[in-house]
Amino acid sequence: MRTTNNRHRVGLLLTVALATLPAVTGAQGTGAPTVRPLRHWTITPYVGISRHSPVGHHWGLTPDRHHVLVGVHAVFPIVRGRRWTFAYAPEAIPLIVVSNNPTYRSVRNVSTGELETVEDGRSNVTGIGIAPIALELQFDASHPVGFYAEGTMGGLWFTRNIPVVDARSFNFTFDFGGGVRLRVNDRTWLRVGYKFHHLSNANTAPTNPGVDGKVFLLGLERSFGGSL
Repeated sequence: MRTTNNRHRVGLLLTVALATLPAVTGAQGTGAPTVRPLRHWTITPYVGISRHSPVGHHWGLTPDRHHVLVGVHAVFPIVRGRRWTFAYAPEAIPLIVVSNNPTYRSVRNVSTGELETVEDGRSNVTGIGIAPIALELQFDASHPVGFYAEGTMGGLWFTRNIPVVDARSFNFTFDFGGGVRLRVNDRTWLRVGYKFHHLSNANTAPTNPGVDGKVFLLGLERSFGGSL
């Protein structure tokens, strides 16, 4: 009889311990992922502006270009900790404008009779693009002021070769940067950020000078789906 009572007591203690274990483990290890809903996702239309493309030694070699970017940035959470969120963050770029690109025309050489391409002016070049390879890390996402860091890779299609005539109209692109998220209400944030943006044809054309941009961004982020 006493053995049976002891068994009941041990069973009761084990039941209480198992019931309280999730609460105890959730309260410890502030850096460990917590069980929180990941159903929500966000969309951020944004505008970015860059002036006077910087010239480096290995990436962009083209000076005096300005950028205007109109993009749509999405964030799909993958895993969360208590104060951070790691997410897949692809972008669509329905419009990019790069200024000050040479225009050309063909003329016939009087001596040889052959057609030659000569520069005859400067104008803007427009394009569209996507960046399907993309990640973002957010900090303090549930606070009134949060921070983010992100990077993307993709491609851009322009209406003509850029930045010179013997380059290509299609260019590969990558960027990286970060910024601040300012909460407007429960499902809306204002994004203010910066990113370094690079485009080039990756040596798939006779010339590959590349173009860089220091892009300053302003966007309005809106959350959809489940609980934050």
